[in-house]
Amino acid sequence: MTTSPTRNSLAVRVAAWSESRPESVAYTHLRYRMHERTPSTVTYARLHAAAGELADRLRGISAPGDRVAILCAHGLDYAVAFLACLYSNRIAVPLFPPAGPRNRERLHGVLADARPTVSLLSHGDSTSSAMLGPVLGQVLALASDVAAPSMPSAPPTIDPIHGELAYLQYTSGSTQAPTGVRVTHANMTTALEQLCHALHPAPDKSILTWLPFFHDMGLILGMSLPLYCGVLGVTLSPSDFVKRPIRWLEAASDYRAGITGGPNFGITLAVSSTTPQERAALDLSGLDLLLNGSEPVRADTLAEFTATFADHGFRHTAHTPGFGLAEATLTVTICDPHSAPTVHRFDRSALADGRAIALPADALCGPELVGCGTPAEGQQVRVVDPTEGVELPAGRVGEIWVAGANVCDGYYGRPDATAATFHATLAGHDGSWLRTGDLGFLFENQLYIAGRRKDVIVVDGRNHYPADIEATVESCAPEVRPGHVTAFGHDDGRRADLVVVAELTSVDAVAPEELSALARRIRTAVAVAHEVMPGAVMLVEPGRIPKTTSGKLRRGECRARYIAGQLAPIAVI
Repeated sequence: MTTSPTRNSLAVRVAAWSESRPESVAYTHLRYRMHERTPSTVTYARLHAAAGELADRLRGISAPGDRVAILCAHGLDYAVAFLACLYSNRIAVPLFPPAGPRNRERLHGVLADARPTVSLLSHGDSTSSAMLGPVLGQVLALASDVAAPSMPSAPPTIDPIHGELAYLQYTSGSTQAPTGVRVTHANMTTALEQLCHALHPAPDKSILTWLPFFHDMGLILGMSLPLYCGVLGVTLSPSDFVKRPIRWLEAASDYRAGITGGPNFGITLAVSSTTPQERAALDLSGLDLLLNGSEPVRADTLAEFTATFADHGFRHTAHTPGFGLAEATLTVTICDPHSAPTVHRFDRSALADGRAIALPADALCGPELVGCGTPAEGQQVRVVDPTEGVELPAGRVGEIWVAGANVCDGYYGRPDATAATFHATLAGHDGSWLRTGDLGFLFENQLYIAGRRKDVIVVDGRNHYPADIEATVESCAPEVRPGHVTAFGHDDGRRADLVVVAELTSVDAVAPEELSALARRIRTAVAVAHEVMPGAVMLVEPGRIPKTTSGKLRRGECRARYIAGQLAPIAVI
């Protein structure tokens, strides 16, 4: 087997496990039909063989360095497809099958940008070709059962890496059109090593996620890390989780998960959408780490989860917040996995002025922020004045800049955006820095996130952070869906105003005659807490607020729909 182990380490690791532990289960995919759960498993030997077989097929119809789009269903197919790209020195483009008009529109945009030579589909998928057409390139379907034993053949080979790129990670589009992040083999290996060092996966426990494999956290933490470390990987699809969130926790209990994770909204859903009867048989005592990332971490979410599942063995110290982004492959900072998360309330007016001043522990007002830990191994993190390009001291709010071997080498086909984002220069420091676009500050040696720079709302010369306002709305209005509130600024040419859009928990959550009163209650709560009167409070039906594929609020898109009159409010004041 000819390869460079330092530059294609995931492929090399899988090949090594297939030799040393051929019959050990590498990955398990849980499928559901009502209350029935069916596991599908693949051994290291079969995974290596299946990836090698598919890599041979790719070699026959493409060249090294060609892009290969992966539109397979969530599960074992996806792992085989991704590894086949690594084995054959093709650039993977992790995507998803089309499932509707918006989904299809996004896929068309990504595929037009990536221009794949080949697209990989799951066996029996005729919908993708019909919906997407020539933009897929040549279509190649996987075997009907990738986990089934195959006829003996030549040992799978891993091509030497002639190019740097391993895959293109398309961003979720929360602040811009989908853009492909160029992830090199070195970036990927660094990110996996950082997670191994920070998390110390237990060899006798599984790593379990429901995160989609086309998302950076799902691809690196959920699929690649178990295969890299040689521990059992277990997954269920995002749709199966959303339909019945208890499935995630039952799987963690039954498969002795040591590590799991997800965004804040998923942890909230596990509390709000499970019942005491469903939780009765859970044993979460084996869970060492519940990673929380991809969107703002909420202190009340952590507390509610612990209160709900402590009787089932969950330890509050297992909560492990972190901060990361696709442009850094995944992780930037992460909390100590052996300590409880750190939470502080900060003075709201001072934050608006760019200063972080902690309030006494018994304070009842002010945003409650969760520490996102310290830099991952080999990672440099600075808080910078985004205008002057000068590092700010601890306790000052600025843009988070990052440097390290996990930072990717740019955006695919976008040299200007690459230069602006990946090649910033920091006064007094050598080398290039990644501008994350996120605002934050350092306090007591931890990084705290304040919000997105582009999302900051400026009204009457004062800064307001959307997540803080959105939290106020949720706390004063239980009729509103958690995680489904957006706050943004709107300038109509005469003045800049704050606009709040909130989804109701259901269309019948509030009687028609009480809708205006609810909107006024929200307006009053925001005015009192933040000293800014919303110019408009809009109540909408569930599903109206746009989100990214990973569940993040698309505030810019929501603002555009508000201006265009496309939100169809059921009440507005």
